[in-house]
Amino acid sequence: MKGAKRYNCRQRKKLRVGEFQEMGFEFSAELASDALALDRDDLIDSFLDEAVEANALLMGGGINDGVLAGFIISGALRGSVTPEQRQAVEQWLQASSIYENVQVRPLRDAWHGWS
Repeated sequence: MKGAKRYNCRQRKKLRVGEFQEMGFEFSAELASDALALDRDDLIDSFLDEAVEANALLMGGGINDGVLAGFIISGALRGSVTPEQRQAVEQWLQASSIYENVQVRPLRDAWHGWS
């Protein structure tokens, strides 16, 4: 957010700008054809347990039309996803035989700049 310097520290913290900026990332992965018949709740639960929560992250999203997609943020009260956490989620999706055409976007501001 441009002009973050014009805010005092309390305002920057409340607005999550400047040194309080929080980063997250978008992702998507198509279900492999042999996984389409599997229970979606079980698929999401395994992804959340093994890739998201195991890396101290939170996810908003789900499976729609055979695509798992969402946005991932840090599980810390105020924090950013690290490049290592992002890479761990990407590697988990790539290694899974359940998902294909995995796309993990770069880290970006989780609160501002949505278009």
